[in-house]
Formats: sequence, C-alpha cells, structure tokens
Amino acid sequence: MVDNTARQLDMVEPKRRETPHVQPHVKPAAKPSTKVAFSPLERLLMVFVGMVAVGFCLCYLTASMHLANLTRTYQNVQNQVTVQKRVIADDKQTVGELSNSDRLNSYASAHGFAVIEGNIKHAVK
Repeated sequence: MVDNTARQLDMVEPKRRETPHVQPHVKPAAKPSTKVAFSPLERLLMVFVGMVAVGFCLCYLTASMHLANLTRTYQNVQNQVTVQKRVIADDKQTVGELSNSDRLNSYASAHGFAVIEGNIKHAVK
C-alpha cells in the first residue's frame, strides 16, 4: 500500500525540471615559462659535488682491485705453505723409515757390522 500512496503523490506533484547551471569556462592566465638559471655559486657547487662523486667512485674501484690482488697473494702464500708442509711431512716420514731399528739391524748384519744402541744418536726436537 505504501507504493500506491507514493505513486499518487508523484502524479499530483508536477515534475520539476532542473536547469543545468552553466559555468563559463574561464581560461587561467598563461604563466610565462621562465626558467631560473643556475647562479655561478650553484654551478660551482654542482661541479664540486660531481667531482667528489667521481673521486669516490675511483677510490672505491681502486680499493676493490687492491683487495682482490691481496686476496690472490694470500691464496698463493697459503698454497706455498701447504706445499712446504707436505714436503716436510714427506721428509719426516723418510727420516723415520731410514732410522728404523729393523732397517739398521738388517743393514748392519748384511755388511758385517754390529749395532750398539748406545752409540746411536737420535735428533729429536
């Protein structure tokens, strides 16, 4: 029923036409394009900042290359140390094999010598 009442009121009251409000197009005043030039102090400052940035980049690259060279040198030294340790271990093993008492006894008996343990000197650190 509420629908019926609303329709009746709508029919009784004439439709109003709204006139659109036309606003005139106002063109904004064209601003003259004025470019502000750098002052001599600003130019000098920009050149200085650019030079500092280039200098920083060069220092970084130089340090990076120096670090790479130091790392390579360190690896070479480590490699040489490892080789020398292996040579020392091989020499110690050779000394141990040559100073073995069984070997000395067999050599002495083969050549007609007698091994006296008290006369054998051992070099020990």
